[in-house]
Amino acid sequence: MDTQEIVWIVVAVVVVLALVGLVAWLAKRKKAEREEMKRRERAERANELRQQADRQAEVLPDAELRAKEEQVRAEKLRREAERAEERAQHAETDYLQQAARHEDRVREADRLDPDAGTHPDTGQQGETGGTHRA
Repeated sequence: MDTQEIVWIVVAVVVVLALVGLVAWLAKRKKAEREEMKRRERAERANELRQQADRQAEVLPDAELRAKEEQVRAEKLRREAERAEERAQHAETDYLQQAARHEDRVREADRLDPDAGTHPDTGQQGETGGTHRA
């Protein structure tokens, strides 16, 4: 191999290395451009989300106020329901007491007059021996 061939081989290797370097540099640059584009897209999307969040934040105080008002209203209705339940229980207790007093009177009347044929209030015939049991 003479000197000229060696020079051409060296020149060819240098050219190949230069081309490889150029290709690597272009690939790196393209990758950096893609990453920059993705970063810009993410930043843009983040900005859109922040704007949406800001718009939603404007109605948060109203929504919070409505929620608190509804909680107060619900508590008021619970208290009213509790009072209504208490009134219903008192009414039932009163009814049961009155029914028991009525039954006591009927039994007392039957005890005093076991031969009575009918009860004056109901007109019903007694079950045994003219006694009345409600």
